[in-house]
Amino acid sequence: MEGLEHYPRGPAVIVANHPSALDALFLAAALPERVLFIGAEEFLAMWAVGWAMRTYGCIPVRRGEVDLAAIREALRALRDGRNVVVFPEGRISPEPGPLHRGAALIAAQAGVPIAPASIDGTSRAFPLGARLPRPARVRVRFGPIQPAPTPSRAGQDAALAAAMAWVRSA
Repeated sequence: MEGLEHYPRGPAVIVANHPSALDALFLAAALPERVLFIGAEEFLAMWAVGWAMRTYGCIPVRRGEVDLAAIREALRALRDGRNVVVFPEGRISPEPGPLHRGAALIAAQAGVPIAPASIDGTSRAFPLGARLPRPARVRVRFGPIQPAPTPSRAGQDAALAAAMAWVRSA
């Protein structure tokens, strides 16, 4: 783990790349506190994955739509002083993919910063389609915090793009 000095002191939306199914586990292990992850609702139906998501703390989100219940729950958690983790690509993506703007929308609505986290090595440890994990070195790095996005769509898009540009270059 590197860059812990950048970890937010107070509520923030943490954004990270998502190259493997193991990302949430490694990110949770690297974080100095318990946070809430926004995760796809369909994974709650999987026995082991669903159990882990419910046990650790997850805000389920319905893919492919604006899930107002998930947004409200994330805003409530941020108001309560918790950090919320979002994978803005919206799915496991070993290569950088298009970004969904939910993380920036939530950060703007809550008036909290966006904190970037880069995860490297999980795609070697558990590549997409693998049945079992493999030995690999995994590195989690935290980058410079982006101020709370402005309410405008352009401001939100710019803040998310800046945070994810750091993640992708780390």
